[in-house]
Amino acid sequence: MAEPQLISQWDDGTVPSSDTPDPLPNHKVMVVIGSGPVGVQFARELLNRGYPGVIKLFGDEPWRPYNRIQLSSLVAGEVRYSEILFPEIRDERDNFQFINRRVVQLDQHRQTLLDDKGVSHRFDQVVFATGSNPWVPNVTGIELSGVYVFRDLNDAQQLMARSVRTRRTVVVGGGLLGVEAARAMQRNNTQVVLVHQSNRLMNRQLDIEGGAILKRTLEGYGIEVFLNSGVRKLVGQRNVTAVLLRNGQTIECDTVIFSTGIQPNVDLARGSGVKVGRGIVVNDHLQTSQENVFAIGECAEHRGDIYGLLAPGLEQAAILADRLCEGSATYTGSIAATQLKILDLPIFTIGWISDEYENQIDQTITFHNENGDYRKLFLKRSRLKGFVAVGACAERSRLQQAVVNEQRIFPWQVARFKSEGRIWPQEDTAHVREWPASAIVCNCRAVDKGTLVEAQLQGCQSVADLAQCTGASTVCGSCKPLLADLAGAPFVPEPVVATGKPLIAVVALSALLVVANFLLPSPVYSEHFESASWLESFWTDSLLKQITGFTLLGISVAGILISLRKRIKKFTLGGFPWWRFIHTVLGVLALVILYLHTGFSLGENINQYLMLDFLLLALVGAFAGAVIGGERYTKMGYTGKQMRQWFTHAHIVLFWPLPVLLGFHVLSVYFF
Repeated sequence: MAEPQLISQWDDGTVPSSDTPDPLPNHKVMVVIGSGPVGVQFARELLNRGYPGVIKLFGDEPWRPYNRIQLSSLVAGEVRYSEILFPEIRDERDNFQFINRRVVQLDQHRQTLLDDKGVSHRFDQVVFATGSNPWVPNVTGIELSGVYVFRDLNDAQQLMARSVRTRRTVVVGGGLLGVEAARAMQRNNTQVVLVHQSNRLMNRQLDIEGGAILKRTLEGYGIEVFLNSGVRKLVGQRNVTAVLLRNGQTIECDTVIFSTGIQPNVDLARGSGVKVGRGIVVNDHLQTSQENVFAIGECAEHRGDIYGLLAPGLEQAAILADRLCEGSATYTGSIAATQLKILDLPIFTIGWISDEYENQIDQTITFHNENGDYRKLFLKRSRLKGFVAVGACAERSRLQQAVVNEQRIFPWQVARFKSEGRIWPQEDTAHVREWPASAIVCNCRAVDKGTLVEAQLQGCQSVADLAQCTGASTVCGSCKPLLADLAGAPFVPEPVVATGKPLIAVVALSALLVVANFLLPSPVYSEHFESASWLESFWTDSLLKQITGFTLLGISVAGILISLRKRIKKFTLGGFPWWRFIHTVLGVLALVILYLHTGFSLGENINQYLMLDFLLLALVGAFAGAVIGGERYTKMGYTGKQMRQWFTHAHIVLFWPLPVLLGFHVLSVYFF
C-alpha cells in the first residue's frame, strides 16, 4: 500500500508563511491548483517554454503527484505504487515549488490565496486544474458499509484492501472507469457483476457492435454483465448484502463500487466569484470570467462542453502554457479519443460515435476479419467524423489525425477498407518517421510525432529517453513499438517469463505423460528377484511405494495450495503467472512420481477411479495452460476466451472428487 508523502522530493516542507519575504519578489508568481496529470503537465509545459516567473503547484492529497490513469492497473496488481508516480520536476533556476496543501480560499482582488495550514500565498496568475469528483446517485442504502467509489489513490487503496475479503462485487456503471474497475476487482478471483443502465457498455465511446464485443470479452473472463439495468436501492442492515435493480431483480453481493460518472470540482472557483456553469466557464483563451484566472482539464467548461478524458486536458495545458509564455495559440475544442486495453482486447475510438451524433452521420463502413477484429468508419458527406476499432489496428494514429482534419475518404479507400480493414496502402504507414508531425503517436499522453522529433533533437535518442522526456508509452505501453521505430532501434518486447512458450512447453510435456499412461503397456514383473530392474523395485518394494505415495501426496497438496494463491492473502508474493507456472511444473513432477508409484497401471475399483480422475485432471489442466500460453502468439478472440474458461472450470470440477478418492485409497492400503 502507498504511504502518505506530505514531504517528498517534490516538497521540502519549507513553505513560506505570509510573514516570510518572497525569495523572488520581482518575479511573477503562477499558482496551479491541482496536482493531477493535467496540472503537472501544465507546470512542465511552462518550464519547457521558459516561463519567467515562479510556479507553485498545489495538491490536496497526501501523496506525491501520480498518474490517475493507472489506478485500475494498481488495483489489479499489474503495476506498483512507485510506477504510477510522476517523475520529479526539476528546474535549475529553482522557479518551481510543489506544495502539498489544499487551497481553501482565493481572493482575486488582493491576489492572494489561503491554504489549509493558514498560510497566505500571493499570485499574479492562477490556473484551476482541480479535476472532478465522482458522481453517485442518491439511492437508498448508499451509506451502508461495503459501498465504494473509484476515483483517486485513496479509493484505490481501499479497494485493494477490500479485494482480499470480497467474494462478490457489483460495479455500478459500465463506462470507461466502470469497465476498468470490474477488470481490476478480479485480482483475487472475486466474482464481479457489472451493471449498466445503457444498452451497451462504454456507450459514449463505442457503438452497438463494439459494445457487444466488449461485453462478450468480459463475460469470457467470468464478469457478469447486466445492461439496461439501473439500481433502485442497496439492501442490508449495516453492510450491503444485495443490489435491487429497477426491473425487480436482486443481485447478492458484499461490495458495491459506484462508477456512475463525474462532476467538475468547482466549489473553490464558485466561492471565489468565478463564473460557473456545469464546470468553470472558459473562453477560447481558457480564461475564466476573471482576469488572470484560468481553468483547464475536467473542471473546465468550454463552449458548453466538458471533456471527461485526459487527452483534451493535456491539449488545454499545452495551449494555455503557450499563451502565458507570449504565444498565440487558441483552443477551439477537442475531438475526444479513447485508447485502452481491457484484459487482452485493445480498444480505440475517436469522434462522433455516441448516440447524440446518430442523425448527423450519413454513412458507416464496417470491417470484420477472422481474428475477431472490428473496425468502423463514421462519415458525413464522405468526410471522416469518427472511428471505432476493437482489436488490433495498425492505422490508429493516422486515422486519429484524419478524424481531426475531417479528411475526405474516397471510393477506392472505402473499397480497401471493406476488404482489408485499412484506408491507406500498408507501405504508406510502415514507418513512424514518414508520418506528418501532427500525427498522434501516444494517445494516452497526447504526444505527437513532432514532439518526439523535437525531443530527439534535444538528445533523447532511445525509447527510454523518449519516454522520460515526453511521457510517451508510460501509461499503457502499446506505443513502444512506434517509439522504437522512430528511434531506429528494433523493438524488444518484455521478456517472456512463466508465460508463452515456457508455459506451453511444460503443459505439452504434461499432456504427453498423460497420453503415455494409456499407450504404454502395463508393468511386467520379473520372475526372479535377481533379474528385477531398479524401476521395478519402485512398484514392488513397500517402503519405496510409501515414499513415492507420500511424495505424490505432498506435491498434490503443494499444487492445490498454489492454486489458492488468489484467495489467500499470504500468497501475494510474486506475480500470478509465476505461481501458475510453478503449479504446472508441479503437475508434471506429480505425473513422473505417479509413474514411479504405479507404472501407469490403472488398477481396479477405487484405485482405477482415482487414477482416471488424476489423469483427466492433469490433461484438462494441460489444455487450459495451452490456451493461456497460446494467447500470446495467436488471436483466438472470443472462442479462445471461452475455451480458457471451460477448461479452467473443468479442471476445478475434476479436482473435487480427488480428496475423497485419495482418502479411500489410503484406507484401503493401511486397513485392508
